[in-house]
Amino acid sequence: MTEVKTIEPLVKENPSSLQQLIERLKPLHVILSQNSYVKDTTRRLKRIIDDSESQPMLLILGKERVGKTTLINGLLGRALFTGGTDQPTSINTFIRFGEQECIKAFFLDGVIATFDISKLHLITVSDTFSAQIIREHLDYIEVYIKHDLLKSVTIVDSVALEVGPNNTAYFSQTLLQRVDEVFWVLRNGSPATDDEINLLKKMETFAITPHFIVNGIDQEGGNVAAFIESEKARYGHSIGDIVSVSALQALEARKTHNMQLLIDSRITELTQLIHHIVSDKQKKTRHVSEQLIHWLERLRKEVEMIPTREPYISAFESVERHNSEAEFEFTRQQRDRALISSYEEEYENVSVIFSNVQTLYQLLQKLASELYLRDAEVEKYEEHAALYQQFVRDYRKLHGEYSMEYTRFEKQYKKLSGKSLAFPIVDPENEEFLKDRIATLNKIQQQCIEKLEAIQRYEVFVCGNLYAVQNRLNELATKRLKSIVSQLSDLNIQRKNERIFLKSYVNKLAEFNCIVEAQGFLRDAVLPYMEGEELPLSEQEKLHVRNTIECICAVDLTHKALYNRSTIPEPDDLMAQLEFESKYKLVGLSLTESDVKSDLPEAPNELKI
Repeated sequence: MTEVKTIEPLVKENPSSLQQLIERLKPLHVILSQNSYVKDTTRRLKRIIDDSESQPMLLILGKERVGKTTLINGLLGRALFTGGTDQPTSINTFIRFGEQECIKAFFLDGVIATFDISKLHLITVSDTFSAQIIREHLDYIEVYIKHDLLKSVTIVDSVALEVGPNNTAYFSQTLLQRVDEVFWVLRNGSPATDDEINLLKKMETFAITPHFIVNGIDQEGGNVAAFIESEKARYGHSIGDIVSVSALQALEARKTHNMQLLIDSRITELTQLIHHIVSDKQKKTRHVSEQLIHWLERLRKEVEMIPTREPYISAFESVERHNSEAEFEFTRQQRDRALISSYEEEYENVSVIFSNVQTLYQLLQKLASELYLRDAEVEKYEEHAALYQQFVRDYRKLHGEYSMEYTRFEKQYKKLSGKSLAFPIVDPENEEFLKDRIATLNKIQQQCIEKLEAIQRYEVFVCGNLYAVQNRLNELATKRLKSIVSQLSDLNIQRKNERIFLKSYVNKLAEFNCIVEAQGFLRDAVLPYMEGEELPLSEQEKLHVRNTIECICAVDLTHKALYNRSTIPEPDDLMAQLEFESKYKLVGLSLTESDVKSDLPEAPNELKI
C-alpha cells in the first residue's frame, strides 16, 4: 500500500486555502493512479489539480462564423490560427504560455505527440487525409505561445456550438465546468438565437455567468450600442460584462503598428477586462471547490459500482480489449501511420530545402518561408543581403533610365543639328540645349555612381559572410531533421511505455487496496479540511460533501477482487518503420561568391561639353 504522507510537511509557509486543498488532493491522486478502473475519474482529478495550479482558464464560446478564432488572433497580436475558412475549428484548443512555442496533441488513448508550431493549420483545420485521421483520434491540443497575456490566463478556443434537441445549443458540460470564465462571442448585428438563449438558461443552473463579446464593431451600418441594448433586454440578467471589439482591426493594427487603429478596435479594453476578471483569487477557490464536489459525486458512483460488476473481470476484459482487439489496433495503427507519414513528409521537405537554391534571391525566398532556418546570425545576413539586392534593382533601374535618356538625347540632337552625337561637342548654336540635356544625364549618372558604391559596400559583407552563414544554415537544417526523428522517437517510447503501464495495471487487478487506501485518505485528510472554515462552502454543501465521502467509505472492497495474470502483447516498434533517415539525405547549401554576386552594367561616365 502507498504510504500516506501527513499534510503538515506538504503545506508551504502562509499557503492560501486553495493551495492547502490542492496539497491534500495530490496524495489522493497518487493513490488512485494505481487502479485503472477509475482511470478516467483519476484523470479528471489530475485536471482539477493542474487547473488550480495554472493560470485561470478562459473559454471562448460561440456559433460558427462569429470570429472566435480571429478574436484570439487579435488578443495575441498575430495571425496564429487560421480563420475564415470552410473548415471551422474542429478540436478544443488550450492556448498556454510557453518560452518555446510548440503544439502538444493529446490523443484519446493517452498518447501525446509534440509538433512544431508551424503544424497548427494541419492539426486544427486542414482537410488532408492525414490531418483528418489524426483529428479523429485527438482528445484536445495544447498550443504553447510566448505572449504576456498568457502568463496570467489560459485561453480555450472551443469547437462551435451544436444544435441539439428541444432547440438547445449543445456544448460539453465537462469543459464548461472545468473553465474559470466563459466569454460568449456574438457578431455585431446578429442576435443570439433561441438555441443559444436556451443554453444560456441551462448555464444558470450550473451557476455559470458568461461575459459577452460583440465582435465586428467596424462593420458599416451597424449600430453597436443599439444592438447591445436590444440583446440586454432579451437576456441581460443572465450575463456578466459586455465588451464590443473589432478583432479584424486589432489584428491589422498589430500588423501595421497603427496605434489609433488599435484604440479603435477596443481590444485593449477586452484585455484589461480579462486581467480584472481572472485576478479574483476567491472566485477561483470557489470554482475549484465546486469542481471537487462534482468530482466526489462521480467517484462515489464509480466506487459503489465496483462490487456489483466483478471488478477484476471487467478490468481484465478492458485491458485485454485494449491490447488485443483487432479493430482497436487497426484504428490505432492508422493513426500511427498518419503520424509517421506527416513526420516523413516534413523530413523529406527539410532534406531538399536547399536543392534548388542557386542564387541569393532564391536563398532569401527560403529564409522568408521557413522559420526553423532563422537565428540572429542568419537574420543579420538576410537583412544585408536584402538591402544588397534592393540597391542592385535600383541601380539597374537607374541605368536603364540613363540609357533611354541618352538615346533620346542622340535623336533630338541629330534632328536639331543634323549631326550624330559625338564627344567632345563643339556647337555654340545649340549650347543651351546641350547643357540642359547633359545636366539631366549627369544627374542620373551621379545617382548610378552612388548606388554602385552602396552595392559594393554590401557586396563585401554578403560575400565575406557567405560561407559562415551557409554552414550555419546547414546546421539548422540538420538540427531540424534530428528534431523530427526525436519526435518520432518520443512517440515510439510512449507506445512502449503504454504497454508497460498496462502490464502494471493488470498486476494491480489482484486487489483494490488503492481504493481502500483512498477511502481512508478521504475520511481522515480531505473531509476535515472541507468541513472547516477555510473554503467558501455553505453548510449545505459541507453536509453534502460529508454524505458523499461517507457513501464512498461505506463500500467494502477488502475482499472483492480476483486476479489472474494475462499476457500483454508487445507493441510494434515504430522506429523499425523509420526508413526515411536513410531514404532522404540532406542536400546542403553550397553557394559560391559568384552565385550571390549580381552582374551589373558599368556605370556611365560623366559627360562634358
